[in-house]
Amino acid sequence: MPEKKMMRAAVYRGPRELRVEPVPVPEIGPSDVLVRVHSCGICGSDLHSYKAGMYIRPGQIMGHEFMGTVAAAGEDVEGVEEGDRVTGFSIGVCGSCYWCSRQQYILCPELFRNSTGYGLPGGFAEYVPIRNAVVGQSIHPVPSELDDETAATTEPVSVGVGAIEAAGVRPGDRVVVLGAGMIGNACMQAARAAGAGQVAVIDVSPVRLEAARSLGADAVFDARTGDALSWVKELWGVGRYHFNEGGMADVVVEAAGAPVTVQQAFEMVRSGGAIVFVGLPEEPAPIDVTKIVHKQPRIVGSLGGDFARAIELMASGSIRTKELITHRFPLEDAAEAFETQLRTGEAMKVMIQPREG
Repeated sequence: MPEKKMMRAAVYRGPRELRVEPVPVPEIGPSDVLVRVHSCGICGSDLHSYKAGMYIRPGQIMGHEFMGTVAAAGEDVEGVEEGDRVTGFSIGVCGSCYWCSRQQYILCPELFRNSTGYGLPGGFAEYVPIRNAVVGQSIHPVPSELDDETAATTEPVSVGVGAIEAAGVRPGDRVVVLGAGMIGNACMQAARAAGAGQVAVIDVSPVRLEAARSLGADAVFDARTGDALSWVKELWGVGRYHFNEGGMADVVVEAAGAPVTVQQAFEMVRSGGAIVFVGLPEEPAPIDVTKIVHKQPRIVGSLGGDFARAIELMASGSIRTKELITHRFPLEDAAEAFETQLRTGEAMKVMIQPREG
């Protein structure tokens, strides 16, 4: 039996325990692609996994925000070849459940058991496989307009674009984005690309708020300095509704994933407006149902998005992410990279770069 080729990978061994270990290079079949990873970003969901084992088990190689070059392609793969710059994401759905039968694949119960970084090997390694690689679906060529690091942010940008599409942002809308991390800044720029009249961003990190301002936010507010709802009222006026009053935001994007911002979303949205939840709270968030009854907002959750549309918006310059990359670490320092990403006051997007040179 031939000796298996080995690679280095950051392997999850338990809460806040990552070890860089030698593991076999993933084998690929006729419909798969093997990608040599250049950069892989740490996602907020990766942090949930890192801290508490959410979504994963010990032995998992995390990472789903990656870019690299094709190292090998199966004989049945069309549209990409060795050396091509690509990004992608293997979505492992069952294909037979209630949701798959209705093409609502993102809702398949198997999604987090058989996808890139969740069940399947992820991008915090020298190589990552893309199963059932189909160009335009699970694998996407990177255009020359995008540098490698920007291309590695395609997945989080797609999440932001998907959230804005789910919210139904229309030209002229007044949009509040709660949270100015990578996803929040992607949402802000996607809202502007959709024609929003004004986009306001609220956070507690001066670093993140300055990034939002530099990338095109019309107004930013540090929630440590005062009452965020009062600021929104001053910005766009008071929205009166039955027995009370709130803000006049047409759309509120909750991208912070904190109980307080979940509550604020219902205060800031105007009657008949829309709220999209894209953040993932680590603890239950109480909701005042009377505000739903009396204000009747449209409420939607959003997970995932359109890679092709994200690439298009980045290639055109409508969405910029290079400025959001604050830290870069070699694969050997993956544990330090995760601890750095946890320091939200100083870190925006932390990249792990397995490729040397």
